[in-house]
Amino acid sequence: MTSPALAFLQEVQDTYLPAWFGPKPASPFLDYGLTHSISEASGIPEPSLRLLLTILAGYPIAIVYRLIFLNKTSSIIGQSARNSFFLVTGLLLSYYFNSFDIIHPLTTAIGTWLICRVVAAVSPKNRALASSVSFLFNFGYLLTSYKYAATEDYDICYTMQQCVQCLRMIGYGMDFMDGQPKSASKKKDAIAAEALATLVEEKKAIAHVAKADQGPATVTVAPAPAAVCSARDKTPISFGRDIALAELPSLAETLAYAFFPFAFLVGPQFSFSLYKKFISMELFSVAMPASAGQDQVREAAAATANGIPQGSLRYATRCFSLGVFYLGLGQVLGGYFPTVALLGKAFLERSFLERVFIFWWTGKTVLNKYLGIWTIGEGPCVLSGITFNGYDAHGKPEWDGLRNVNPLNYEFATSLTQIVTSFNMNTNFWAKLYVFKRLRFLGNKNLSALGVLLFLAIWHGTHMGYFFCFGLEFMDMETERRMSVRFGRPINAFIARQTGVAHAVTKAAWGVVTWLLTTSALYFAAVPFDLLQMDKSLAAVRSINYLGIYVMLGLLFLDIFLSVVMPKKRKAKTE
Repeated sequence: MTSPALAFLQEVQDTYLPAWFGPKPASPFLDYGLTHSISEASGIPEPSLRLLLTILAGYPIAIVYRLIFLNKTSSIIGQSARNSFFLVTGLLLSYYFNSFDIIHPLTTAIGTWLICRVVAAVSPKNRALASSVSFLFNFGYLLTSYKYAATEDYDICYTMQQCVQCLRMIGYGMDFMDGQPKSASKKKDAIAAEALATLVEEKKAIAHVAKADQGPATVTVAPAPAAVCSARDKTPISFGRDIALAELPSLAETLAYAFFPFAFLVGPQFSFSLYKKFISMELFSVAMPASAGQDQVREAAAATANGIPQGSLRYATRCFSLGVFYLGLGQVLGGYFPTVALLGKAFLERSFLERVFIFWWTGKTVLNKYLGIWTIGEGPCVLSGITFNGYDAHGKPEWDGLRNVNPLNYEFATSLTQIVTSFNMNTNFWAKLYVFKRLRFLGNKNLSALGVLLFLAIWHGTHMGYFFCFGLEFMDMETERRMSVRFGRPINAFIARQTGVAHAVTKAAWGVVTWLLTTSALYFAAVPFDLLQMDKSLAAVRSINYLGIYVMLGLLFLDIFLSVVMPKKRKAKTE
């Protein structure tokens, strides 16, 4: 006989949890007839089309925001009105995409705020407790959502927003923890550390200005949008140094941040501190570099009536065009190189070189859709102004503050390290700040990196293809690190000693080799990421005779063998 408590828990697991976390039918107030019609005509699956339409809806919303809040009278509009605008539009877009399942992101956003609020009231000196509970709450809620809502295919449902919001609210809780008032001794240490960091930044700024084209040291033209400074801070604006929350934001601000209409579904990730600067217009009070000439300062000052720099429309248009290109390319290539084709008998009947070639293109096709959707999603963020990234050395406004991908660096990357810094950039910033650095207690960077990849694999979902993909990424990064030391440095030194045509030829040849190795490792891991299931992933990898795994293991064993045969000579100590 089972006890009443166990029976109740079994009933919760079998009845209540599936009813709560399972996808709910569409609201009768929403008419998806148009999307179904477009889906049938274009061949794009309806959930994918609804995702795209939700992101595209950000463009008219951003334009309306500009018309209302970025005009001659916008200075009289307070940040509460701006916050209300983003709260209402974000909730409406989320309701269109999720229907009744909007209850889930609402639950985690409000729940995180309540956790911080209650802990701050009960134990104001123990904000770490609020951070820990909010982490467990958000991550546990996400995993439970995966358990009851996920299928064997890639799911486009409420778990997409839940996935993005999980990181956002975990970061929110950690920022609240970091804003804990410090004791006198800790405050003194923090001031010293900040002074040291500032000194390092100043030295970098001086070096940066020395390399830049020289202009007047100081130029003041009224009304200037900002003071003149020595150089632009290169810290990514998504997660700067001043993101700690000394006070808990209001519930309305927290919800507007969680449901920010241009980033709640596919990112980018950014801190609440950035959002607060944005709605308060403090974001645009950025210093002009001293290297900028008088004409540039005057032009920036006269950009618009309220001091918002120009160039965002041009940059947003670029984002939209590039995103459409990548999505179109992915749609076309997807017809020729679908991942499921790697599992068919027809594929196995091709020659080995043909299979490797097709496998490479299939992996590239998988990632093209992410490039497209992130770049299109960046456009509304740019139009709203939240991506303003200060001025370059010549005083030109930059709007790339929240870009999630650097297409040029990504396409021509010659190392996986360059891929990490140019693909899904803001999520990588988030993982570095909130996971990698928090695992410092492990005392080993490799263990911290492994912890980050394990966290990201679980965060993406419970499918084994994610673990296969991130496991390959960890091994590939380790192989690249060893090969860079063993062969990369001597080869680069050899190339540097060449002159004229020999230098150009050897540099180009080595660039092609490293590019091919980098892209092959990346695209090899992308296929399991898309196939999701371990049996399908292994079948696809088996179709090219486990080539990527054998090459990686071969290079690792080669480095180990050479380390034994030719150990590094220790430098003799000099008295």
